[in-house]
Amino acid sequence: MKLLVVEDDPLIGPAIKAVMENAGYTVVGPLRDAAKATRLGVREQPDLALVDVYLAGGENGLTLARKLWEEHNIPSLLITGFDHRGEEARDFAVGLLRKPVMPDALVDAVGAVGEILAGLRPSSIPPALELFGRPERANAAPQPSPQTAPQPAQQPMRRQG
Repeated sequence: MKLLVVEDDPLIGPAIKAVMENAGYTVVGPLRDAAKATRLGVREQPDLALVDVYLAGGENGLTLARKLWEEHNIPSLLITGFDHRGEEARDFAVGLLRKPVMPDALVDAVGAVGEILAGLRPSSIPPALELFGRPERANAAPQPSPQTAPQPAQQPMRRQG
């Protein structure tokens, strides 16, 4: 499964990339702004975009996720460390993951979303993950979620400051 990571925090973006690559995913990014993310998303056609809700420079991850879905058929899993309700994103995002999130919970959340996108019932849903439903994706081929080995104790990924 190929992931597009859009995260403006210079520590969290690379951490997400490392965690997901170690879990067996192909990762594009991390990117820090919506315009670059859109261009790369169109070129790379990821199976899922992991999108921070509040991007630096006033850009909005919700707008990006909507554009990726409506114009390019790329589903998104929104990620935020702020108090945010997902009602406004139900039509174009698969769910919302709350920071801070432990690396194993991030992998589990992406695995659950991958199962949903493949038309399967998720084997487990991490408590930090709020699912919105399964967007219908044209020309979707089922993607197996990678199997991961147990990891040692991990530190949560969270926005500093």
